[in-house]
Formats: sequence, structure tokens, C-alpha cells
Amino acid sequence: MAALYQEDFHAWAVDQAARLQRLATERVNSELDLENLAEEIECLAGSDLRELMVRLELLLVHLLKLTYCFYPDPRKTWINSVQAQRGSLRRLFAQSPSLRRLVPEMLENAYERAREQAETETIDLSMEPTPTENPYPVADLLDPAYIPEPRVRL
Repeated sequence: MAALYQEDFHAWAVDQAARLQRLATERVNSELDLENLAEEIECLAGSDLRELMVRLELLLVHLLKLTYCFYPDPRKTWINSVQAQRGSLRRLFAQSPSLRRLVPEMLENAYERAREQAETETIDLSMEPTPTENPYPVADLLDPAYIPEPRVRL
């Protein structure tokens, strides 16, 4: 278990919470507050999931702006944000590699929220309508070199 903790914190937290919950259910005689310990460790695993979702949403918001916004001035800021989110995702995946496999299933919700946010944030900047389906494959999302070309003339 110590090795899993070092290799993949998220997987370790999920596993430990399940083990504690099982012990609590079996009413193992312990001086530990097993039910609350299990809940707290589940919260730790959940915080990684929330961070993953937030990072994906922010990454998608700025990729959408770079691709579909008519206004050229903030491009450098959006590119910086894209790179910052990718850096945060790399660090998160280094700590918890099992989170990387969750990206494809989280993308639909992340894209939906990101699309709404991008459109709201660019009302005054004239943005071309964004696609209803995510146009960015996972490989592009996580590729540090990928910056989309604008689909509109700047």
C-alpha cells in the first residue's frame, strides 16, 4: 500500500476509503472512527476529481476563445492560461496517474460548461458560434505544443 500511495495518490485514497468503509460495515472493534475516516479519505480523492474538472474546463474555455473569438488582443493571455492549465494537469497526473484515464469520460461535462463560460465571457468580443460537440481530441488537449489556429480572421 505504501508503494501505491507514492505512485498514485488518487488510487490509494479510493482504495483506503473502500477498505475503511468495509471495516466500518463489518463493525470491526477499533478505537478509530472508521466511518468518518473513510469519508474524509473519500473527500481527498474527490478533491483530485474536482481539480481535474476545473483544470479541464479552464483549458477548454481558453482553447475555445483562441479558436472562435474575433478579438486578437487577449490571445497571449489565453495562450498563457492554456499552458498553465496543462502544467497543472501534468503535475496532477504525476501525483495521481489514474486520473489521466478519467479525462475522456469527464470531457463531455467539462466541454459543456466551458462552452457556456467562453460564450458568456466573450459577449463583448464577438465570438463565432462554438460547436456543440467538443472539437479537441484528448491528445491535442494535453499536448503542450498544441495551440489552435483561429477559425476567424483577426
